Amino acid sequence: MKLIPVLSSGLIALSPIVFAQAALADGWPTSVVGNWSVNANNSTGTLSITTQATTGNCRSIRGSIFGNPITKGFYCPFSGRLHFIRDVNNSAFQVYNANVSQNATTLRIGGLFSDYAQPGEYSFFGSK
Repeated sequence: MKLIPVLSSGLIALSPIVFAQAALADGWPTSVVGNWSVNANNSTGTLSITTQATTGNCRSIRGSIFGNPITKGFYCPFSGRLHFIRDVNNSAFQVYNANVSQNATTLRIGGLFSDYAQPGEYSFFGSK
């Protein structure tokens, strides 16, 4: 009779550990570093993420998209959210917001970007 309370308290204590590991196994990769084939409002090219911080819930990233630098950005491996700012010729900026997922060995991103030179929101997706 005393075994059930001991087992249940042990399971309760372990549940945060089990669920923390499950978050990464739920389709969100730990890293987004690498070259992605992307389509942003029907313009195709490469998103190259060259570095990603190793700690924190959301981790800073650096790289380029369509040959322009990513000035600020981050990826959240526990939620799959990706955000970055594209600096287009030091005069126009685009803000990208997307979700990252994993289907077998293929990584995918999908979301929107806002363009401040041509006001509006546009589609953005890709794979790696």
